Amino acid sequence: MNRVNVEEYKKEIERQQTEALKKAAMLKFMTKRARERLNRVKLVKPEIAEKVENALLQAIQMGQVSGVITESQIIGILNEISEKKKFKILRR
Repeated sequence: MNRVNVEEYKKEIERQQTEALKKAAMLKFMTKRARERLNRVKLVKPEIAEKVENALLQAIQMGQVSGVITESQIIGILNEISEKKKFKILRR
Protein backbone atom coordinates (compact mmCIF):
# COMPACT_ATOMS: atom_id res chain seq x y z
CA MET A 1 0.00 0.00 0.00
CA ASN A 2 1.27 3.41 -0.80
CA ARG A 3 0.90 6.43 1.47
CA VAL A 4 -2.22 7.79 -0.24
CA ASN A 5 -4.09 4.50 0.20
CA VAL A 6 -3.12 4.35 3.88
CA GLU A 7 -4.47 7.86 4.48
CA GLU A 8 -7.71 7.04 2.63
CA TYR A 9 -8.04 3.84 4.65
CA LYS A 10 -7.57 5.73 7.94
CA LYS A 11 -10.16 8.33 6.92
CA GLU A 12 -12.63 5.60 5.98
CA ILE A 13 -12.16 3.83 9.31
CA GLU A 14 -12.63 7.10 11.17
CA ARG A 15 -15.81 7.82 9.19
CA GLN A 16 -17.17 4.36 9.96
CA GLN A 17 -16.41 4.78 13.67
CA THR A 18 -18.16 8.15 13.70
CA GLU A 19 -21.19 6.65 11.98
CA ALA A 20 -21.30 3.78 14.48
CA LEU A 21 -21.16 6.22 17.42
CA LYS A 22 -23.85 8.36 15.82
CA LYS A 23 -26.12 5.36 15.28
CA ALA A 24 -25.61 4.13 18.86
CA ALA A 25 -26.41 7.57 20.28
CA MET A 26 -29.52 7.88 18.12
CA LEU A 27 -30.76 4.48 19.29
CA LYS A 28 -30.17 5.31 22.93
CA PHE A 29 -31.48 8.88 23.06
CA MET A 30 -34.29 8.93 20.47
CA THR A 31 -37.72 7.36 20.38
CA LYS A 32 -38.57 5.04 17.53
CA ARG A 33 -40.85 7.63 15.92
CA ALA A 34 -38.15 10.31 16.17
CA ARG A 35 -35.66 8.02 14.44
CA GLU A 36 -38.22 7.22 11.74
CA ARG A 37 -38.89 10.93 11.19
CA LEU A 38 -35.18 11.68 10.88
CA ASN A 39 -34.71 8.76 8.47
CA ARG A 40 -37.54 10.07 6.26
CA VAL A 41 -35.90 13.48 6.20
CA LYS A 42 -32.59 11.82 5.35
CA LEU A 43 -34.17 10.28 2.23
CA VAL A 44 -35.34 13.64 0.93
CA LYS A 45 -32.79 16.11 2.33
CA PRO A 46 -29.68 14.27 3.54
CA GLU A 47 -27.81 17.52 4.25
CA ILE A 48 -30.51 18.71 6.66
CA ALA A 49 -30.67 15.34 8.40
CA GLU A 50 -26.89 15.48 8.80
CA LYS A 51 -27.15 18.91 10.45
CA VAL A 52 -29.80 17.61 12.86
CA GLU A 53 -27.75 14.52 13.70
CA ASN A 54 -24.64 16.60 14.32
CA ALA A 55 -26.56 19.05 16.52
CA LEU A 56 -28.05 16.19 18.51
CA LEU A 57 -24.70 14.48 18.93
CA GLN A 58 -23.14 17.70 20.14
CA ALA A 59 -25.96 18.23 22.64
CA ILE A 60 -25.63 14.64 23.85
CA GLN A 61 -21.88 14.95 24.27
CA MET A 62 -22.27 18.21 26.20
CA GLY A 63 -24.86 16.64 28.51
CA GLN A 64 -27.66 18.93 27.37
CA VAL A 65 -30.02 16.06 26.59
CA SER A 66 -32.04 14.86 29.53
CA GLY A 67 -34.30 11.97 28.73
CA VAL A 68 -35.34 10.76 25.32
CA ILE A 69 -35.73 12.92 22.22
CA THR A 70 -39.25 12.72 20.84
CA GLU A 71 -40.63 13.17 17.35
CA SER A 72 -42.05 16.59 18.27
CA GLN A 73 -38.60 17.73 19.38
CA ILE A 74 -37.15 16.57 16.05
CA ILE A 75 -39.88 18.51 14.25
CA GLY A 76 -38.96 21.60 16.29
CA ILE A 77 -35.30 21.26 15.37
CA LEU A 78 -36.20 20.80 11.72
CA ASN A 79 -38.37 23.93 11.84
CA GLU A 80 -35.52 25.93 13.38
CA ILE A 81 -33.14 24.78 10.66
CA SER A 82 -35.62 25.52 7.88
CA GLU A 83 -36.30 29.02 9.26
CA LYS A 84 -32.59 29.79 9.11
CA LYS A 85 -32.55 28.92 5.40
CA LYS A 86 -35.44 31.21 4.46
CA PHE A 87 -34.61 34.58 3.05
CA LYS A 88 -36.50 37.40 1.43
CA ILE A 89 -35.82 38.96 -1.90
CA LEU A 90 -36.64 42.63 -1.90
CA ARG A 91 -37.46 44.14 -5.27
CA ARG A 92 -37.06 47.82 -5.91
